[in-house]
Amino acid sequence: MTRKFGTHGDLVEKFLDEVRERSDGWAEVAARADSPQQRPAVKALTQVHWPAALLSAVDAAALQAYGSLGLTRGDFDDPFALGTVKVAISAGAKAIAVQDELAPEHLEALLRPFADEGFQSALATLAP
Repeated sequence: MTRKFGTHGDLVEKFLDEVRERSDGWAEVAARADSPQQRPAVKALTQVHWPAALLSAVDAAALQAYGSLGLTRGDFDDPFALGTVKVAISAGAKAIAVQDELAPEHLEALLRPFADEGFQSALATLAP
């Protein structure tokens, strides 16, 4: 597999494939991602120092995967859920890419919403 997504590129690609293949359950992901642990985890993710090309590649691919879903605000009861899903997908892909740089609790907060929905890439990343 390509290394454009870094050392853990194979898991990043698997995660993005799982995002694109999922047609439902996004309200559940949004509800799980809307937790008090998210803010410090996202903040920790933004403080990781990584090559600009890697960040750009992961960010662009995550946004493309999110865009391929064709979700709209009408797909959710919560008007903020669409944005939560977008951020969760982006943060999830980035967390997998730089997993060695994040504290376990931050990795858990960013990937647990996906692991609980059966994303094998998230489960593999969180496995001890």
